Amino acid sequence: MNEKIGGEAMGSVVWIEEADVTTAVGDQAGWYLNGQLSVNVESMDIGRASRALLLQPDGSLVAPIGLHRLAEKEFRLFSPLGTGIEVQKRLERFRLRSRVNFDCTSGCVVHLSAKGANEIAGLSLLAEDRLEGVGSTAVHDVGELAASELYSALEFDEVRNLLSDLNVPSHSMLSRIMGGQPEWGFEITAGMNPTELGESYIRSSADFQKGCYTGQELIERVDSRGYNTPKHLSNFVVNFSDSDSSKIEGMLFESGGKPVFTLTSYQFHDSANCGVALGFVHRLAGEFLPRLQIGDFEIRSVKLGHLHNTIRHINF
Repeated sequence: MNEKIGGEAMGSVVWIEEADVTTAVGDQAGWYLNGQLSVNVESMDIGRASRALLLQPDGSLVAPIGLHRLAEKEFRLFSPLGTGIEVQKRLERFRLRSRVNFDCTSGCVVHLSAKGANEIAGLSLLAEDRLEGVGSTAVHDVGELAASELYSALEFDEVRNLLSDLNVPSHSMLSRIMGGQPEWGFEITAGMNPTELGESYIRSSADFQKGCYTGQELIERVDSRGYNTPKHLSNFVVNFSDSDSSKIEGMLFESGGKPVFTLTSYQFHDSANCGVALGFVHRLAGEFLPRLQIGDFEIRSVKLGHLHNTIRHINF
């Protein structure tokens, strides 16, 4: 369940989603997780949080992780709802005699998106004042926007109630699309090549200065080659006659029988009088097409996180 609950002053938004939580406790918890996750776990201060990736040995994605260090030997790993069993299974795979134990519970992720770091700091303070024991990530850029995440072990309804005074009537799908934020089950799936999510996503979820960890070779190779993947995450603006999202979400648009755009999340933007979307641009004959006209649809790809300025100036 996702729900927009945030203030929208100056383009700032807050929304929450339920998460599975895997706790890791033991004398070697930090050491073991450092070899399994894409961030430097052992250097994290107590109370801090970080985005991370949990990968298979071939580099394919198990799940995106929000890592919160609770104590010297205790961590929480937040992953998308429904992925907790697979996360624990993957962590157990290489545990052997390492002194660390895992358990599953639940929690929430609070997503923050704004025009700059100062706005993010303000949103974070508002949320942290209402939620005890949360871990917040460093601010990271998504195109022209800034973003951060807070991780809470509280249940969804409790978090929603505690943040209810920040209410703005809107839908989280639109907030997420405008913020350039991919979501599990839409843009992010198990087994995918995580580098297709783009440089900003990977750079905010991986430490390229740390030592080895399981699955790092693919990410290191693609990063060194400039993220020249066969497809990459993008925003889109859409002009068409029917605003029913069920008729466009998940659609593959082709040219000459070859894929050009795949739209995975879509919402009609009333004030802009056009559709906005998240999805993937596919490389076609060595290049990425910026726009496509098919029947009643005209679709333009927009650099991730740049929708706000684009829809103000677009002219179909």
